[in-house]
Amino acid sequence: MKTKYFAILVVFAILVIPAYADIVVKPTSAGTINVGFTTDPATPNPGDPTQIKLNFINKQTNALQPHVDYKIAVIQGGNQVFGIPITHTAEGAVSIPFQFQTAGTYQVIVDIEGLVFQPIPPETVTFDLNVGSSSNPTSTIQIPKWVKNNAKYWHDGAIDDSTFAQGIQYMIKHGIITIPPTQSGQAKPGVTIPAWVKNNAGYWSTGDIDDATFVKGIQYLITIGIIQV
Repeated sequence: MKTKYFAILVVFAILVIPAYADIVVKPTSAGTINVGFTTDPATPNPGDPTQIKLNFINKQTNALQPHVDYKIAVIQGGNQVFGIPITHTAEGAVSIPFQFQTAGTYQVIVDIEGLVFQPIPPETVTFDLNVGSSSNPTSTIQIPKWVKNNAKYWHDGAIDDSTFAQGIQYMIKHGIITIPPTQSGQAKPGVTIPAWVKNNAGYWSTGDIDDATFVKGIQYLITIGIIQV
């Protein structure tokens, strides 16, 4: 009976870096490195002391990439409200204090300009951040509870990666899963689901990751073209 549903009822649990449960991971514009983004608190309100947290992640090892030259800009309504110039991190993880003054949607733009003491052509990645209780991304998320059973099937190896990706596409396109609007990336030959996805797939099925965090993982696979919607 289970196999009848494997092709369409599969789910995804995202990479969890210790201490940053709600991290969003995206590749830079040229794909040289991945950047993880989160804030503390996860959904800041205006006036809250907030930490903008960035992890620079080696795409081959999925470990932190040391010695990165980067800069960031925080944009609201087309205007830059905060920024830091080119800065070096030896560890590959940074926490930047900032206090958002007004509610709304912000863009955090990260530019990478050097790796391991070698300059590279600038590569950019942009993250959206909702500030204030009026911006509630979970209001656009709907996932049936029974889908969690299928997360375990994929995590345990009962279905393969291709079936997993096809199932996610089917469920989004047919309204079984509802997620916030997400820009699709172009599919590239040879791109595969990272190994850490399967290692963490069980977390959502057992309730260790909430729906909003789970959906961020789906959105990541969409943005890099593994899932097409």
